[in-house]
Amino acid sequence: MPILLLFFFLLCFFPAVGLAQIDPQLVELAKKEGELVFYSSSNTEEVRDLIEGFKRKYPFIKASFYRTGDEALLSRVRTEAQAGRFLWDVVDLTTYPGYWLAKEGYFAKYLPPERAFLRKGHADEQGLWNSIHSNVHALIYNTKLVPKGSIPKTHEDLLDPRWTGKICMDTKAYEWFANLLYATGEERGKAFMKRLGEQKIMFRTGRTLNTQLVAAGETSLGVALYLHRAKDMKEKGAPIDWVLLEPAVANLHPVSLSAKAPHPNAGKLFIRYLLSPEIQEYFARGGQLPSRNDVAPGIKDLLRGVEPYPSQAKLAERLNEYVELYRKLLQVS
Repeated sequence: MPILLLFFFLLCFFPAVGLAQIDPQLVELAKKEGELVFYSSSNTEEVRDLIEGFKRKYPFIKASFYRTGDEALLSRVRTEAQAGRFLWDVVDLTTYPGYWLAKEGYFAKYLPPERAFLRKGHADEQGLWNSIHSNVHALIYNTKLVPKGSIPKTHEDLLDPRWTGKICMDTKAYEWFANLLYATGEERGKAFMKRLGEQKIMFRTGRTLNTQLVAAGETSLGVALYLHRAKDMKEKGAPIDWVLLEPAVANLHPVSLSAKAPHPNAGKLFIRYLLSPEIQEYFARGGQLPSRNDVAPGIKDLLRGVEPYPSQAKLAERLNEYVELYRKLLQVS
Protein backbone atom coordinates (compact mmCIF):
# COMPACT_ATOMS: atom_id res chain seq x y z
CA MET A 1 0.00 0.00 0.00
CA PRO A 2 1.50 3.39 -0.98
CA ILE A 3 2.48 5.46 2.03
CA LEU A 4 0.00 8.26 1.32
CA LEU A 5 -2.94 5.84 1.21
CA LEU A 6 -1.64 4.19 4.36
CA PHE A 7 -1.44 7.55 6.09
CA PHE A 8 -5.01 8.50 5.21
CA PHE A 9 -6.25 5.06 6.27
CA LEU A 10 -4.66 5.45 9.68
CA LEU A 11 -5.82 9.03 9.99
CA CYS A 12 -9.43 8.07 9.32
CA PHE A 13 -9.67 4.95 11.41
CA PHE A 14 -6.97 5.45 14.05
CA PRO A 15 -6.68 9.22 14.47
CA ALA A 16 -4.67 8.98 17.68
CA VAL A 17 -2.04 6.63 16.29
CA GLY A 18 1.36 8.31 16.13
CA LEU A 19 -0.14 11.80 16.44
CA ALA A 20 -1.26 12.36 20.02
CA GLN A 21 2.23 12.45 21.54
CA ILE A 22 3.68 15.11 19.23
CA ASP A 23 4.52 18.21 21.28
CA PRO A 24 2.48 21.18 19.95
CA GLN A 25 5.35 23.50 20.84
CA LEU A 26 7.72 21.51 18.62
CA VAL A 27 5.22 21.76 15.78
CA GLU A 28 4.99 25.54 16.21
CA LEU A 29 8.76 25.96 16.26
CA ALA A 30 9.07 23.81 13.13
CA LYS A 31 6.33 25.87 11.51
CA LYS A 32 8.33 29.06 12.12
CA GLU A 33 11.38 27.51 10.48
CA GLY A 34 9.20 26.45 7.55
CA GLU A 35 11.73 24.20 5.84
CA LEU A 36 13.37 20.77 6.05
CA VAL A 37 16.28 19.28 4.08
CA PHE A 38 16.71 15.51 4.20
CA TYR A 39 19.81 13.65 2.96
CA SER A 40 19.37 9.90 2.45
CA SER A 41 20.94 6.81 0.91
CA SER A 42 17.68 4.84 0.98
CA ASN A 43 15.71 3.81 -2.10
CA THR A 44 14.68 6.88 -4.13
CA GLU A 45 11.00 5.93 -4.31
CA GLU A 46 10.92 5.28 -0.57
CA VAL A 47 12.54 8.62 0.24
CA ARG A 48 10.14 10.45 -2.04
CA ASP A 49 7.15 8.73 -0.38
CA LEU A 50 8.39 9.67 3.08
CA ILE A 51 8.89 13.31 2.15
CA GLU A 52 5.51 13.55 0.42
CA GLY A 53 3.80 11.99 3.43
CA PHE A 54 5.51 14.47 5.75
CA LYS A 55 4.43 17.39 3.57
CA ARG A 56 0.84 16.17 3.63
CA LYS A 57 0.97 15.92 7.39
CA TYR A 58 2.76 19.25 7.88
CA PRO A 59 1.90 21.32 4.77
CA PHE A 60 3.42 24.45 6.30
CA ILE A 61 6.93 22.95 6.04
CA LYS A 62 8.72 23.03 2.68
CA ALA A 63 10.43 19.63 2.72
CA SER A 64 13.03 18.54 0.18
CA PHE A 65 15.54 15.72 -0.13
CA TYR A 66 18.82 14.72 -1.72
CA ARG A 67 19.42 11.04 -2.39
CA THR A 68 22.59 9.17 -3.40
CA GLY A 69 24.58 6.11 -2.34
CA ASP A 70 26.25 5.68 1.04
CA GLU A 71 29.81 6.46 -0.02
CA ALA A 72 28.82 9.44 -2.14
CA LEU A 73 26.62 10.84 0.64
CA LEU A 74 29.35 10.39 3.23
CA SER A 75 31.72 12.30 0.96
CA ARG A 76 29.17 15.06 0.30
CA VAL A 77 28.53 15.69 3.99
CA ARG A 78 32.25 15.92 4.73
CA THR A 79 33.00 18.11 1.70
CA GLU A 80 30.19 20.56 2.48
CA ALA A 81 31.31 20.84 6.09
CA GLN A 82 34.91 21.55 5.07
CA ALA A 83 33.57 24.37 2.90
CA GLY A 84 31.53 25.74 5.81
CA ARG A 85 28.21 24.78 4.18
CA PHE A 86 25.66 23.14 6.44
CA LEU A 87 22.61 22.51 4.30
CA TRP A 88 20.94 19.40 5.71
CA ASP A 89 18.83 18.89 8.80
CA VAL A 90 18.43 15.10 8.92
CA VAL A 91 20.49 12.33 7.35
CA ASP A 92 19.73 8.64 6.84
CA LEU A 93 22.62 6.27 6.13
CA THR A 94 23.46 2.63 6.70
CA THR A 95 25.27 1.42 9.81
CA TYR A 96 28.93 2.01 9.03
CA PRO A 97 28.78 5.43 7.30
CA GLY A 98 26.44 6.55 10.09
CA TYR A 99 29.00 5.40 12.66
CA TRP A 100 31.75 7.54 11.11
CA LEU A 101 29.64 10.69 10.87
CA ALA A 102 28.61 10.25 14.50
CA LYS A 103 32.23 9.78 15.59
CA GLU A 104 33.36 12.81 13.59
CA GLY A 105 30.86 15.08 15.35
CA TYR A 106 28.32 15.70 12.60
CA PHE A 107 25.31 14.64 14.67
CA ALA A 108 23.43 16.46 17.42
CA LYS A 109 22.23 14.61 20.47
CA TYR A 110 18.49 14.10 20.26
CA LEU A 111 16.42 11.58 22.22
CA PRO A 112 12.88 11.50 20.79
CA PRO A 113 10.21 9.91 23.02
CA GLU A 114 9.85 7.10 20.46
CA ARG A 115 13.20 5.68 21.59
CA ALA A 116 11.31 3.97 24.42
CA PHE A 117 9.67 1.68 21.82
CA LEU A 118 12.74 0.77 19.77
CA ARG A 119 14.18 -2.72 19.61
CA LYS A 120 17.34 -3.38 21.55
CA GLY A 121 20.41 -2.30 19.59
CA HIS A 122 18.46 -0.01 17.25
CA ALA A 123 19.60 3.24 18.91
CA ASP A 124 22.98 4.35 20.24
CA GLU A 125 23.59 5.04 23.92
CA GLN A 126 24.73 8.63 23.32
CA GLY A 127 21.48 9.64 21.62
CA LEU A 128 23.16 10.54 18.33
CA TRP A 129 21.15 8.20 16.10
CA ASN A 130 18.06 6.01 15.94
CA SER A 131 17.58 3.31 13.32
CA ILE A 132 14.32 3.75 11.40
CA HIS A 133 14.31 0.20 10.01
CA SER A 134 16.71 -2.56 9.05
CA ASN A 135 17.30 -4.95 6.16
CA VAL A 136 17.37 -8.51 7.42
CA HIS A 137 19.72 -11.07 5.88
CA ALA A 138 18.10 -14.36 4.98
CA LEU A 139 18.88 -17.60 3.21
CA ILE A 140 16.81 -17.57 0.01
CA TYR A 141 16.10 -20.87 -1.75
CA ASN A 142 14.40 -22.01 -4.94
CA THR A 143 11.39 -24.12 -3.93
CA LYS A 144 11.61 -26.20 -7.13
CA LEU A 145 15.25 -27.11 -6.58
CA VAL A 146 15.42 -27.52 -2.80
CA PRO A 147 13.23 -30.27 -1.27
CA LYS A 148 11.60 -29.40 2.05
CA GLY A 149 13.60 -32.01 3.91
CA SER A 150 16.94 -30.59 2.79
CA ILE A 151 16.39 -26.88 3.50
CA PRO A 152 19.38 -25.65 5.56
CA LYS A 153 18.46 -24.78 9.14
CA THR A 154 21.85 -23.56 10.35
CA HIS A 155 24.86 -21.89 8.77
CA GLU A 156 26.77 -25.15 9.16
CA ASP A 157 24.21 -26.90 6.93
CA LEU A 158 25.51 -24.76 4.06
CA LEU A 159 28.74 -26.77 4.19
CA ASP A 160 26.99 -29.96 3.04
CA PRO A 161 28.62 -31.21 -0.21
CA ARG A 162 25.19 -31.22 -1.90
CA TRP A 163 25.37 -27.41 -2.06
CA THR A 164 28.78 -27.20 -3.71
CA GLY A 165 28.46 -24.97 -6.77
CA LYS A 166 24.80 -24.21 -5.95
CA ILE A 167 25.16 -21.11 -3.76
CA CYS A 168 25.22 -17.46 -4.78
CA MET A 169 26.22 -14.40 -2.73
CA ASP A 170 26.77 -10.67 -3.08
CA THR A 171 30.37 -9.64 -3.69
CA LYS A 172 30.15 -7.04 -0.92
CA ALA A 173 28.25 -8.59 2.00
CA TYR A 174 30.85 -7.15 4.35
CA GLU A 175 28.50 -6.05 7.12
CA TRP A 176 26.92 -9.50 7.33
CA PHE A 177 30.38 -11.08 7.38
CA ALA A 178 31.74 -8.81 10.12
CA ASN A 179 28.72 -9.29 12.36
CA LEU A 180 28.66 -13.05 11.93
CA LEU A 181 32.30 -13.25 12.98
CA TYR A 182 31.61 -10.97 15.93
CA ALA A 183 28.48 -12.84 17.07
CA THR A 184 29.87 -16.37 16.74
CA GLY A 185 33.42 -15.63 17.87
CA GLU A 186 36.15 -14.61 15.46
CA GLU A 187 38.14 -17.85 15.25
CA ARG A 188 35.05 -20.02 14.92
CA GLY A 189 33.64 -17.59 12.40
CA LYS A 190 36.80 -17.56 10.29
CA ALA A 191 36.91 -21.36 10.25
CA PHE A 192 33.30 -21.47 9.02
CA MET A 193 33.89 -18.83 6.34
CA LYS A 194 36.94 -20.67 5.04
CA ARG A 195 34.89 -23.85 4.60
CA LEU A 196 32.02 -21.90 3.07
CA GLY A 197 34.48 -20.41 0.59
CA GLU A 198 35.33 -23.94 -0.56
CA GLN A 199 31.74 -24.42 -1.76
CA LYS A 200 32.49 -22.81 -5.15
CA ILE A 201 30.16 -19.87 -4.55
CA MET A 202 28.81 -17.83 -7.47
CA PHE A 203 29.44 -14.16 -6.64
CA ARG A 204 27.45 -11.35 -8.26
CA THR A 205 27.17 -7.70 -7.22
CA GLY A 206 23.76 -6.74 -5.84
CA ARG A 207 21.41 -8.61 -3.56
CA THR A 208 18.46 -8.01 -5.87
CA LEU A 209 20.36 -9.61 -8.77
CA ASN A 210 21.33 -12.57 -6.61
CA THR A 211 17.72 -13.07 -5.50
CA GLN A 212 16.68 -13.01 -9.17
CA LEU A 213 19.26 -15.71 -9.91
CA VAL A 214 17.74 -17.94 -7.24
CA ALA A 215 14.24 -17.26 -8.56
CA ALA A 216 15.34 -18.13 -12.11
CA GLY A 217 16.83 -21.44 -10.97
CA GLU A 218 20.37 -20.41 -11.89
CA THR A 219 21.37 -21.48 -8.38
CA SER A 220 19.61 -23.26 -5.53
CA LEU A 221 20.55 -21.06 -2.56
CA GLY A 222 21.29 -17.40 -1.97
CA VAL A 223 23.20 -16.62 1.21
CA ALA A 224 22.98 -13.28 3.08
CA LEU A 225 20.34 -11.81 0.76
CA TYR A 226 17.67 -9.33 1.86
CA LEU A 227 14.39 -10.62 3.22
CA HIS A 228 12.31 -7.77 1.80
CA ARG A 229 13.51 -8.48 -1.75
CA ALA A 230 12.56 -12.14 -1.41
CA LYS A 231 9.16 -11.22 0.00
CA ASP A 232 8.46 -8.91 -2.92
CA MET A 233 9.48 -11.48 -5.54
CA LYS A 234 7.59 -14.30 -3.87
CA GLU A 235 4.42 -12.21 -3.79
CA LYS A 236 4.84 -11.70 -7.53
CA GLY A 237 4.95 -15.46 -8.11
CA ALA A 238 8.65 -16.33 -7.97
CA PRO A 239 9.34 -19.92 -6.77
CA ILE A 240 11.37 -18.84 -3.76
CA ASP A 241 11.13 -18.87 0.01
CA TRP A 242 13.44 -18.07 2.88
CA VAL A 243 14.92 -19.18 6.19
CA LEU A 244 16.55 -16.95 8.81
CA LEU A 245 19.73 -18.64 9.95
CA GLU A 246 20.70 -17.47 13.43
CA PRO A 247 22.28 -15.09 14.03
CA ALA A 248 20.27 -13.36 11.28
CA VAL A 249 22.11 -10.07 10.85
CA ALA A 250 20.01 -6.92 10.35
CA ASN A 251 21.71 -3.97 8.61
CA LEU A 252 20.49 -0.83 10.39
CA HIS A 253 19.46 2.52 8.90
CA PRO A 254 20.44 5.20 11.45
CA VAL A 255 18.75 8.58 11.13
CA SER A 256 20.28 11.64 12.79
CA LEU A 257 19.86 15.35 13.35
CA SER A 258 22.67 17.58 12.10
CA ALA A 259 24.81 19.23 14.77
CA LYS A 260 24.49 22.41 12.69
CA ALA A 261 21.00 21.95 11.30
CA PRO A 262 19.60 25.11 9.68
CA HIS A 263 16.11 23.94 10.72
CA PRO A 264 16.64 21.87 13.90
CA ASN A 265 13.02 21.79 15.06
CA ALA A 266 11.73 20.71 11.66
CA GLY A 267 14.45 18.07 11.76
CA LYS A 268 13.30 16.80 15.15
CA LEU A 269 9.71 16.70 13.93
CA PHE A 270 10.76 14.70 10.87
CA ILE A 271 12.68 12.17 12.99
CA ARG A 272 9.61 11.67 15.17
CA TYR A 273 7.55 11.21 12.02
CA LEU A 274 9.93 8.49 10.79
CA LEU A 275 9.69 6.68 14.12
CA SER A 276 5.90 7.02 14.37
CA PRO A 277 3.71 3.89 14.27
CA GLU A 278 2.24 4.61 10.84
CA ILE A 279 5.62 5.00 9.15
CA GLN A 280 7.03 1.99 10.96
CA GLU A 281 4.05 0.03 9.63
CA TYR A 282 4.94 1.26 6.14
CA PHE A 283 8.42 -0.22 6.42
CA ALA A 284 7.03 -3.49 7.76
CA ARG A 285 4.59 -3.83 4.87
CA GLY A 286 7.56 -3.73 2.53
CA GLY A 287 9.31 -6.55 4.39
CA GLN A 288 11.82 -4.40 6.25
CA LEU A 289 12.19 -4.81 10.00
CA PRO A 290 10.61 -1.81 11.77
CA SER A 291 12.73 -0.44 14.60
CA ARG A 292 9.70 -0.16 16.87
CA ASN A 293 8.77 -3.35 18.69
CA ASP A 294 5.14 -2.33 19.27
CA VAL A 295 3.93 -2.28 15.65
CA ALA A 296 3.39 -4.63 12.72
CA PRO A 297 2.43 -7.94 14.31
CA GLY A 298 2.53 -9.42 10.79
CA ILE A 299 6.32 -9.07 10.78
CA LYS A 300 6.49 -12.18 12.97
CA ASP A 301 5.26 -14.27 10.06
CA LEU A 302 8.17 -13.01 7.98
CA LEU A 303 10.75 -13.56 10.70
CA ARG A 304 9.37 -17.03 11.54
CA GLY A 305 10.35 -17.02 15.17
CA VAL A 306 13.80 -15.49 14.77
CA GLU A 307 14.79 -12.14 16.32
CA PRO A 308 17.31 -10.50 13.96
CA TYR A 309 20.72 -9.55 15.32
CA PRO A 310 21.30 -5.78 15.05
CA SER A 311 24.47 -4.82 13.22
CA GLN A 312 27.21 -3.60 15.57
CA ALA A 313 28.20 -0.10 14.47
CA LYS A 314 31.59 -0.27 16.19
CA LEU A 315 32.72 -2.92 13.71
CA ALA A 316 33.15 -0.08 11.21
CA GLU A 317 36.54 0.52 12.85
CA ARG A 318 37.82 -2.72 11.29
CA LEU A 319 35.97 -2.56 7.98
CA ASN A 320 39.09 -2.64 5.79
CA GLU A 321 40.29 -5.74 7.62
CA TYR A 322 36.91 -7.43 7.21
CA VAL A 323 36.82 -6.62 3.50
CA GLU A 324 40.20 -8.29 3.04
CA LEU A 325 39.15 -11.34 5.06
CA TYR A 326 35.86 -11.62 3.19
CA ARG A 327 37.54 -11.74 -0.17
CA LYS A 328 40.24 -14.11 1.01
CA LEU A 329 38.19 -16.64 3.01
CA LEU A 330 35.23 -16.76 0.64
CA GLN A 331 37.48 -16.76 -2.44
CA VAL A 332 35.89 -13.75 -4.11
CA SER A 333 37.70 -13.26 -7.40
